[in-house]
Formats: sequence, structure tokens, C-alpha cells
Amino acid sequence: MAVTPEDAADYLSRTNFKSIIELLTAEAILHRSEDPVLFCRTLLDQKIQARGGAAYAPEQATEYVRQCYADASANADENGRIQGKASSTTGAADVDGLTNRLALLESLIEACRTIATKLDPMEATQAIINQTLKVLLADRATIFTKDPHSNNLILMVAEGARNIRVPIGKGIAGSVAESGVICNIKDAYNDPRFDPSFDRETGYKTKSILCGPIKDQNDNIVGVLQVINKKDDSVFSDLDAEMLTILSTQAGIALKNANLYLQMENSRQKFRSLLDIIAALQSELGTNSLIFTMTQRAPKVVGADRCTIFLVDNDNQELWAMQGEVNIRIPKNAGIAGEVATEGEIVNIPDAYSDTRFNQEVDKKSGYITRSILCMPIKAGKEVVGVIQLLNKDEGPFDEEDEEVMGSFLSIAGPILKSSNLFQSGTGKKAKSDEKSEFPGGSDLSVPTERTKDKAPMMPAFGEDEDEEEDDGGF
Repeated sequence: MAVTPEDAADYLSRTNFKSIIELLTAEAILHRSEDPVLFCRTLLDQKIQARGGAAYAPEQATEYVRQCYADASANADENGRIQGKASSTTGAADVDGLTNRLALLESLIEACRTIATKLDPMEATQAIINQTLKVLLADRATIFTKDPHSNNLILMVAEGARNIRVPIGKGIAGSVAESGVICNIKDAYNDPRFDPSFDRETGYKTKSILCGPIKDQNDNIVGVLQVINKKDDSVFSDLDAEMLTILSTQAGIALKNANLYLQMENSRQKFRSLLDIIAALQSELGTNSLIFTMTQRAPKVVGADRCTIFLVDNDNQELWAMQGEVNIRIPKNAGIAGEVATEGEIVNIPDAYSDTRFNQEVDKKSGYITRSILCMPIKAGKEVVGVIQLLNKDEGPFDEEDEEVMGSFLSIAGPILKSSNLFQSGTGKKAKSDEKSEFPGGSDLSVPTERTKDKAPMMPAFGEDEDEEEDDGGF
């Protein structure tokens, strides 16, 4: 059975799972077991045994955490430092190290708690960075997330900003993403992986770097957490590396939860957008507004950048679209849109430039870069009455969910489009320049194709900004 984002979010909330993770983290730091996996299993066995066969209650996890903090406070000395449950044979140096570790316990747990409350991906990212700087007393920190669609890490600078990409295996962050091993660099300029160009451009001086992998629940690397320069100009210690490992684990959980929440919100937004566009199509739209409404709102349903709608003219064996002041026509079997109109099947291209059906010449002329394409038939019953072509999804290629959502929309739009005056006037004859036409385009333009290459120019998108498209003239 497939697990939806809503199911996952409900499970985490219903079982109070975050408190269980917080308990295991706090107890592990207090006891400092050499085998944390065995320790966690033993601890959980003790909790299960103490229940005496009773069923698990979510509020128990909260009580476990409260009791852990109470025990830690009871072990605090006169200076408020928490004394761990270390062996009496521990040496003086180890005791000092343990004291330092325990001194970080409260701030670390507070950091984990703060991070766990953020569901928005950008807020979660910022919380992880802020808490990491606080716990490790560092100057700067960055989070790279792994792009599931390419072999790159993405540095999320800010919401809406263009993301910076780093190839996996390149540089310090890239090498950590590739190896999965934490990296503690005492002197950045003595490490051949370090790129000093950023320092030269900004005047910033990178001295020490601590970089660790962020992993998901299946131990897959999903990102990298990189920290730069201790505030006291010292280097990062082994203790700092241990703290970074814990923070990275919490970061993996937080980012996963945030992404699940984002998927859920995106699904809701798609549903709302779909309802809006269906309501608009079923309202009393004028013929000039029908296709404009479709091209304006359809991209929002799947997060596309551009949209073009072609109508099928079977009498003239052409596809035509309104573009500014011109009705543009191309042969019905030309290019990707022609294939969809002829075959009646979906064409989903994740990488346009690697597909031989895509004509790159239009991109070269316009300066636009086409990355992904979703081209779908618009049907009324079994008849293909048009084609919708969507370009460049916000993140990654178009997926099966996009196809399903657009399919639901097009199943309603197809019959409405066929019954419109716009479709009835556009099929079977071309608009004549001396006739009064209901089309916004005043004249026809036939676009020839390179039949020797079996390609047709890709149609530019329209409908998102009428004034802008009129200036473009269609190409």
C-alpha cells in the first residue's frame, strides 16, 4: 500500500515519534555508550518491559523525555553542569571530555527540538543552520541538498533565488556527499579540495571546515552540512565532529518531514488550482478568453513555466494556435505536438536536448532554454481536438502525478473546447483576411517544417502575458 505524505505526517504526529527520537538522543549522550545501537535497543527493551504488557500510549514518550531531563538535572553539580552516568574507572582526561560533552547536552537537545518544529523546507534549513552555529560556536554554516534528478548538490541560498549547484565528488562538500564520511579540515588552504575563489571574491578568510553527510532513515545520503571557522579562531575538535553527526541526523529527519509537508501542500495547491480552472472553464467565457484562460492557469496546476495550446484542424491536416496578432499553423504531423495529435498519446520528455524529436533552433533564436516537456492530447470522447504543451517544470521533470492531474483537467476541458465557437470556427477552414473573424489573431501564418529531418519548430508558449507575446510576434 502506497504511503502518502498525509499518511506519514499523521503517523509521526499520532505516535509522538519526535519525542522518542529526542529521548534516544538525550539518553545516548548522557551514557556515552561505545555501542549506541545496542544501548538504544536495551533502553527501549527496558521501557517496553516497564509497561507490563500494556499497549503503547503516545503520551508515554513525552513522560520519558521529561524523566530524562529530571535525571540530568538531579546529576548537575553546584555550577549547574550536568554530570553524566560514566563509569567510575573513567580517566581524568575522559572525565573532562565527558563534562564538555554534557555541557553541550542542553543546547543540543534544544537545537534538535527547535529544528523539529519547522515544517517549511526553507525555515527548516535556516533553523538547522542557526542551531548548528549556536552549538558549535562557528561563524558560518551551509546546507547542500542532493538533487534526485542529477549528480549535483544544491545550495539553497534563499526562497525564490537561483540555486547554486556543486557536482558530487567535486570540492569538499561534493567529496563528503560521495564518500559519506565526515571531514574535519584544520587548514582549508592546505587541502587540495578547497576552492579559494569565493574567499578571493568576497575577502572572507576560510580557515577550518567541518563537513558531514546528511542521511535519511534508509542511510542514503540526501545532503551535506558544512560548517566554517570556529569563532575563537581554534580548529574543530573531535567533540565538534560528534555534535555535527548528531545535528546532521536531526537535519535528515527535519528535512524529510519538511519535504513531506511540502509535498502535501503542493498536492493541496494543485487540487485548488484544478478546481479554479474547471470552474473558470464552465463559466460563460467568451471565445477569445477560453484558450487564454487555459494557457494562463494550466501551468499553475503542474508548476510549469510556459504553455501552448494547439487546436486540430482535420480538414486542412494542420495544428493551429493563436499567437499575438497571428493565427499560427503547422502540419498536423509535425514535431512533438504533431506526434501527440496524431497518436493521441502523452509525450513526457525529462531532458529536451537529449531527445531527437526536439528542435533546438527555436531556443537558439529566442534565447529561451527548454529543459522538460509535457505534451498531452486534449480529447472529446475518443477524438483528439487539441494538444497542450507545457515547458519547464519548476523543479525536475514532469512526473506521473502531473500527467494524472492534467488528465483530469483535460477530460473536462476537451468537450468544452470542442463545443466552443472558437473550435467550430477554427476547424475545416482558415480565417480569411477579408472576413470578420472572432479570433484575436488577425491573419494566418503557415509554418513550414524541415521534412527531411522530420521536425517542426517548437511553438513558443503564449497566454501568460498577452502584451509580451504580441511583441514577440510568435517566434
